Amino acid sequence: MKKRNHLFYLQLALTLLASAFLLVPVVQSVLAGLTMNYFMGLKSGLTLKWLGEVWKLYSDTIFRSIGIGLACLLVDLVAGIPAAYVMVKTRNRFTRLLEEFLVMPLAIPGLAIALAILVSYGWWTAFRGSWLIILVGHVIFTLPFMIRSVIAVMTAINMEELEEGASSLGAGFTKRFVGVVIPNVLSGIVAGSLMVFTLSIGEFNLTWMLHTPFTKTLPVGLADSYASMRLEIGSAYTITFFFMIVPLLMAMQRVSRPRKVRAAAEETTERAAMQKQSPPSETTTTAAPTAVQATRRPGTALRLTGCAKTFPAGTKALLSLDLDVAAGETVVILGPSGCGKTTLLRIIAGLESPDEGGHVFFNADDVTAVPIEKRNVGMVFQSHALFPNMNVAENIAYGLKVRGDAPEKIRERVGEMLAMMQIEELRYRPITQLSGGQKQRVALARAIAVRPLVLLLDEPLTGLDTKLRDVLRVEIDMLLRSLGITAVYVTHDQAEAMALGDRIVVMSHGRIAQVGSPRDVYFKPANHFVADFIGTVNRIASRVADRCLTFPGGCIPLEDIPGVTVSDDVALNIFFRPEHATVVAPGEGHFRAKVLSAFFMGNCTRLLVNGDMPEPLKVEAPGRQAFHKNETVDIRLDLDALFTLGEG
Repeated sequence: MKKRNHLFYLQLALTLLASAFLLVPVVQSVLAGLTMNYFMGLKSGLTLKWLGEVWKLYSDTIFRSIGIGLACLLVDLVAGIPAAYVMVKTRNRFTRLLEEFLVMPLAIPGLAIALAILVSYGWWTAFRGSWLIILVGHVIFTLPFMIRSVIAVMTAINMEELEEGASSLGAGFTKRFVGVVIPNVLSGIVAGSLMVFTLSIGEFNLTWMLHTPFTKTLPVGLADSYASMRLEIGSAYTITFFFMIVPLLMAMQRVSRPRKVRAAAEETTERAAMQKQSPPSETTTTAAPTAVQATRRPGTALRLTGCAKTFPAGTKALLSLDLDVAAGETVVILGPSGCGKTTLLRIIAGLESPDEGGHVFFNADDVTAVPIEKRNVGMVFQSHALFPNMNVAENIAYGLKVRGDAPEKIRERVGEMLAMMQIEELRYRPITQLSGGQKQRVALARAIAVRPLVLLLDEPLTGLDTKLRDVLRVEIDMLLRSLGITAVYVTHDQAEAMALGDRIVVMSHGRIAQVGSPRDVYFKPANHFVADFIGTVNRIASRVADRCLTFPGGCIPLEDIPGVTVSDDVALNIFFRPEHATVVAPGEGHFRAKVLSAFFMGNCTRLLVNGDMPEPLKVEAPGRQAFHKNETVDIRLDLDALFTLGEG
């Protein structure tokens, strides 16, 4: 045990002194309301007499304050939550200005607000004489606290992506708002509610100016009791205030925590139901999901014609393009950041609309104007977009519930998905307690559970470590091929694209640079951009002369190079991959070069060499071979793998 020093005890003493300084007045106030005579102290005797007097004289102010506080809370909830939602969804100059305008009541004294209300509505006698005028003042004063609290949580949870996840599962606005948005911002709603209620109950300045003799509230009555009666009654009023308000605040705090109790009860009920319906199944021990057990369904053909996307600010994210995806095909959209690949995926999903003239077809059906919740697509987001307010099974079941499936069918389908992904033990696990790989499996299960026409995956493996990414890549490949579902997979990782795609769509600056099989894109790139983006490529500036390809340091007969057919005296660039160059024995190579650096990669050694060419070349040698800087080596090219490229 660590020995405590003098500094610890000094800090403890200061903390206790500060606590005592704050608590002593509270204790004194409480004792004043429980003693026969405060000035004589406890020796005068304890009594509940003053509490009875307060209840007899001021019970109406207590209930009126609670009523106004609850009414104020209700108005703030009804007005504040939608207002916060709109501000978060439509972030622009106007909403930012409105958000700043909302804090103005906090900068203006309560008396000034009350005076403004009286000047504006004081002529309305019935309104002026009722508690409703006080309610208006309280709402003006407290509404900013509700809105700010909810906005803070909505922004923190990335509400827009959660909504998109719910939309992809078929949820309309009402179901998204009630089932996803509200539960996930509950902490902000509760925090705002506590603040609104306590501020309304305790507000004095504004209330004092707006009240009438028949609409006194608790703070006004408390002030009157201290001003016109003995101290004991005023203190008893404070005790009454304390014991009336604190239980209400505690009850409101518990609103945000009943989830654990409900979840445990649901888990027990569901376990019992499952045990009655089916015997326990054997646990699969293979490393990948048991996708081979899934029923293969015919895929949906996907076709895009003339699809472009220009955002309101004028940014052209996507130039006009056409794309055909065959039924059951897996197409990978590959490209660097900002090339338009995610925009293209969102147009397919229905999260974005193409510019006028663009169309999206599922088979022969034009779904361009169909919103995402009605397109029957499954979408796996980069951040998974799993709902934090639901456990694993509830996340998977969400889309099925939205579609109105029977509870028995939902339970059965969820069980199938859990078994397919081998995450049965995670059925009741909260989303916040899952690892990255587990979240990925849950996201896949949730997207597939609704039996979508098209499965869309937006860089789903980004952020995972290399080893886990490799494992999940294999699992996703097995899953897609076993289901036979049409899939569009977006990534910037070349290895993912080569491993998963039946075809690869390489994108650059909002346009399609090449479409082809992984082998075609790698061995027959359409232009320099594709060649350089897919793997690594070397360039040799050369010239054809006397039926030979000549370059600094070497010469190769043109008839030995099947991929090059040009006339004499033509300058051209020859390209090849690092693995298509080999270090050979002296005299057996096409040219000699000096080793600039060597990088041991395990299965191979990557060399950076420089011969008479102006640009260094990358060459791969077996990993067992060791090389030293400035060592001279002979390089032989695989002539069948040489190619020329167009611009782009």
